[in-house]
Amino acid sequence: MKTETRILANWGNFPRLRAQISSPDTIDEIQQIVSQSEKMIARGNGKCYGDAALAPKVVSLLNLNRILFFDPKTGIIECESGAMLADLLQVIVPAGWFFHVTPGIKNITVGGAIACDVHGKNHPAKGCFSNWLLSFRIMQADGTVVECSKSENARLFWETCGGMGWTGVILSAKFQLMPVSSIEMRQKAIRADNLEGLFQAFDKHQDWTYAAAWVDCLATGSNLGRGVLYLAEHQTDNASGTTLEYPFRKARNVPFYAPSWLLNRLSIRAHNHILFSKASDAEQTVDMDRYFYPLDRIQNWNRLYGSRGFIQYQFCLPEKNSLAGIKAILGLIKKSRDLPFLSVLKRHGERPAEAVHSFPIKGYSLALDFPRTRTIFSLVEKMDTCVWDFGGKIYLAKDACSAGKMGRLDPAAFGEAKFNSTMRERLTL
Repeated sequence: MKTETRILANWGNFPRLRAQISSPDTIDEIQQIVSQSEKMIARGNGKCYGDAALAPKVVSLLNLNRILFFDPKTGIIECESGAMLADLLQVIVPAGWFFHVTPGIKNITVGGAIACDVHGKNHPAKGCFSNWLLSFRIMQADGTVVECSKSENARLFWETCGGMGWTGVILSAKFQLMPVSSIEMRQKAIRADNLEGLFQAFDKHQDWTYAAAWVDCLATGSNLGRGVLYLAEHQTDNASGTTLEYPFRKARNVPFYAPSWLLNRLSIRAHNHILFSKASDAEQTVDMDRYFYPLDRIQNWNRLYGSRGFIQYQFCLPEKNSLAGIKAILGLIKKSRDLPFLSVLKRHGERPAEAVHSFPIKGYSLALDFPRTRTIFSLVEKMDTCVWDFGGKIYLAKDACSAGKMGRLDPAAFGEAKFNSTMRERLTL
């Protein structure tokens, strides 16, 4: 088992702290770490944007990455928690299977997908990762290993899904896959001149399984909240009749941190103009990788925000308050010096009543990526107040600096405090 001490951060490169990182190879070694640790947190591949899985003592699960079971007839797979979605794709797609729910990047671990209860562009139809999770094994603070499912140790099951690591170390998981007959996706883009138009487009095209929109947060006046809704469906035929092969391609690399001035009002406005003007309503065919994981096409793209890193602010509002609440957030951004480079709007459906820690609520979420500046924390504080007043919440997997109450859950409700994933040391860089 390797142990090292180094500066650790997640994908947003903020916050950063010095951590002792242990990389066990076996469950026995994990038990040894747990028995000797008063406080620690399990960690996957560090692709969360905020302060998740950051603490002075961290146990990395990347070495526990084996596929334990896969039935190509039923689409049931079991793997260790350190297995990444990207690795599973090499096995499941040739057998005619895909994930029911996947986030926008594939280099995340299965354990991380459970801890964050990730969602995708199809939440109204498929819910979160927990909807398709059959069972998992978890090591609790006293070192005992427990099997959890929706019928066995159900309370611990639901406290763990979206629980951000507070309940223990996830060791392995079994979940159901979705059958597919092609690696191709049918995609359509719809431009909307303002936020009301985007909401109408979501309503009009509810029959599409996948839907997510880009929002121009710099547009003002009658064009406030203009954007493009992207819709998609799986192709249902394999024209070539050949065995499916996932379309992995080499990613381009950002070799160094960009200068802090690169993302400014002029460059972001030009970027937004290009995105809006090039969107075409003609249907296109794209492969799975281009549709589900566009960010993976650029390695180290987080360096575009400079060495100070970036803050992603993702919030969800109840359906009845979504339009007014998002307009209010856009108004706060308009008055501030901080501008988001990327923004994604998604619609969410109902969720199981037991999934109390899952991020989505029936309504709409908006994710905003801001370069980290001296003034961004003031803007986040104002957005927190606005989101709270409209009955919303934030996504803890993306949070770096929001008020503790914004997840609308109480960490004290989770078992022992040994597993602590909200280390909020705001370091001055």
